[in-house]
Amino acid sequence: MQCGGQENANDLVRQPFYKFLQRTILLHEMAFALLLYICGRMPFLVWGIGVVNVARYHGTFLVNSVCHTWGTRAWNTPDLSKNNLWVAAITFGEGWHNNHHAFEFSARHGLEWWQLDFTWYLIKFLEAIGLATNVKLPFEAQKKTMACN
Repeated sequence: MQCGGQENANDLVRQPFYKFLQRTILLHEMAFALLLYICGRMPFLVWGIGVVNVARYHGTFLVNSVCHTWGTRAWNTPDLSKNNLWVAAITFGEGWHNNHHAFEFSARHGLEWWQLDFTWYLIKFLEAIGLATNVKLPFEAQKKTMACN
């Protein structure tokens, strides 16, 4: 509710493109599976869907378990979230979990120059070519109020 609840994404729910994707997601997944099977039979299907999904889910679970147990805290948040370099390396920047909890609105999780965040690099690229707009980052004043020091 702090982030607006279901109203947080009302603009996306109303867009025809996303409505279409929501109605046809199963067809897209079946078409992708068929393409993988045509290209490389069962090995492509197993690796392209099975192994990739297992790795994706484990990465997600890793962030939500490890990054609430081990790591460092740069920001004073009301939870146990921590930044974890190793999880960030495996999950392309999602391991900067304390940063995420401190600034939920931020498109960038790796807030320091040395915190690799490949998702942020993709967002910056999409912004540069005009496909991402209104990209939000925390202001210095917001950082000062949330800092642990």
